[in-house]
Amino acid sequence: MRRLPPLNALRSFEAAGRLKSLSKAAEELCVTHSAITQQIRVLEDYLGQKLFERNGRTLQMTPRARHYLADVASCLGRLTEATAQMSGEEATRVIRINTSMSFAHGWLIPRLAAFQELHAGIDVQITVSAELGIEQVDESSDAVVRRYEPNFRRYGYASRPLIANRAIAICSPRLRELARLHEPADLRSARLLHYTDISDAWQYWFNSAGVATGETLGGRYFDQFFLLVQAAASGLGIGLAPQAIVEDDIQQGRLVQLFPEVQLEGAPFHCLYRDAPHDRELNVFLDWLFASAA
Repeated sequence: MRRLPPLNALRSFEAAGRLKSLSKAAEELCVTHSAITQQIRVLEDYLGQKLFERNGRTLQMTPRARHYLADVASCLGRLTEATAQMSGEEATRVIRINTSMSFAHGWLIPRLAAFQELHAGIDVQITVSAELGIEQVDESSDAVVRRYEPNFRRYGYASRPLIANRAIAICSPRLRELARLHEPADLRSARLLHYTDISDAWQYWFNSAGVATGETLGGRYFDQFFLLVQAAASGLGIGLAPQAIVEDDIQQGRLVQLFPEVQLEGAPFHCLYRDAPHDRELNVFLDWLFASAA
C-alpha cells in the first residue's frame, strides 16, 4: 500500500483551495502563513507537481489540483465524522450549496428550516452567484443549483434535473385589481418586466399562450432576477417567473399568479452535486432536495 500524504499537508491544501487564500487558510487553521506555505510545498513534493499558481495577486489552483481538492475535501469530511462518532461526540457536517439569489430566497430558504429540524447534525451553508451559467463555480461546493443545459459535465460531479422550466405571469395583488387583466392577450398592453439574460422569455410565453405580438415587447429590464421579482411584488409591472421560485411569495400574498403556467424553452433548473455515494450526510440532503422539488 502506498504511503499517504501527511494529514497536516492535506488539511492545509483543502483550506487554501476552498478559501482561495493562504492567509485565510492560516487564520482558519490557527497557524502562520509560512506554515501553510510549507505544508503545501510538502504535498507538492509528495505528488511531484504544482498545486497552485500565482496570477498577479490571485492564487489559482491547477486544473488537476481542483479535481484533487474535491476528493480531499470529501475524505476529510468523512474522517471528521467517523472520528466524532468513535469518540461519542455529536458531529456537525457542513454541506455547501451554491445557487442563485432568486432560488435561495424564493425556494431553498423557505424550506430549509424543515430540513434542519429533521437533521440537526447537518449544517447547510448557502453561497450565491450568477443566475445563469455554472462553469465558474468552484469545487468547494458540494452541490450547485442553477439553470444550465443537461449535457454539462464536471469531473467528480453528477447531475440531475430539479425543477422544470415552467413559468407563470406574476404581479402584485393591487396591480391585478387596477389593470383588469382577464386573458393573456391583455398583457400586450401591460408594463412587462424582463430578465436581461432571458430577454425572449415573454415572447415564448405569448407564443405558448397563442397570443400574437409585435416584434418587440416594451417594459423594464433587470439584470438580476431577484430584483425582477421584487419589482413585481412592488407593483412596478408584470413579471415572468418559474412557479417554484415564487410559490412562497404567492402563498404569503405578496404576489398573485395570472393565468395558467406555460412551459418555456431553455435550460431548466438542475442540481450538480458531488458524486460521493458513501457521503451519508450529503446524500441525506440530496434526497431531501429532490423529494421537496418533486
